[in-house]
Amino acid sequence: MRLLVLGGLAGPILFSAVVIVSAKLRVDYSHVANFISELGATGTPHAGLMNYAGFLPGGLMLAAFGVALAKTLPRRRLATLAVILVTLFGAGVAASGIASCDPGCPQTGGSVENLVHNRIAPIAFLCLIAAAGILGVLFRSDAAWRSFSIYSIVSSLAGLCLLVALASSLDTHELTGLWQRLLLAVLF
Repeated sequence: MRLLVLGGLAGPILFSAVVIVSAKLRVDYSHVANFISELGATGTPHAGLMNYAGFLPGGLMLAAFGVALAKTLPRRRLATLAVILVTLFGAGVAASGIASCDPGCPQTGGSVENLVHNRIAPIAFLCLIAAAGILGVLFRSDAAWRSFSIYSIVSSLAGLCLLVALASSLDTHELTGLWQRLLLAVLF
């Protein structure tokens, strides 16, 4: 059980470390402008590193954390929903490493794999944003978790605002990478 709980910490750390290393290996890559997924884009240099050392294990660790939450949280409908959403986020991160985007991660057209990848990401982000908000509401009614309530609700709201900022930058690619990293930093 403790190993599953550690997935909530180790998954984001591993994922972030692989993003940093993968970006260092790509001289043309910008953390401010480019999607993280571009590091694992089909046919790009070192894509396997990002996909199979970052997305896949990081996502599986986050999904394992969702399973651990199921054992930790009280058995209530909202808690079950939050657990499912956290687990879906982790599965979405892992799936993003299996279904890579095309180079540049075009938002329209491209391969079937690119289309699948582009459908997974916003759903996964919304799952974790919703889970944080639900957990914030649940934590208010539990004395042991009450101190995390405001933090979780603020994280959910900030995540939603950052997702909107990310979505609004898709056409121009201005600050797209920055919005995505801030979104993940808040949610991780």
